[in-house]
Amino acid sequence: MALTFFKLPKHKNFNYKPVYWDKAKEEREKRYKSALDESESGKDYSEALRERMEMRWKRSAGAHSRANSNLRLIGVLLIIGFILWYIFM
Repeated sequence: MALTFFKLPKHKNFNYKPVYWDKAKEEREKRYKSALDESESGKDYSEALRERMEMRWKRSAGAHSRANSNLRLIGVLLIIGFILWYIFM
């Protein structure tokens, strides 16, 4: 039998699995539930179509604003470069 002067605690095991938020999946499920509700409540097809079009416009608007931002950045860098070239030449 071994003599121990210090009793060391055992390490603790955790079974934590992180949950990641998926915005696209949440929107898909929301649209799916609304489609089920539409069929049950008799919602107008034109209203459902309008909502789908708005969702697509919102998604595509983000890409356009990002492209415009990149173009603006390139333009500003070109202007600054031209000014520096003019000053030092």
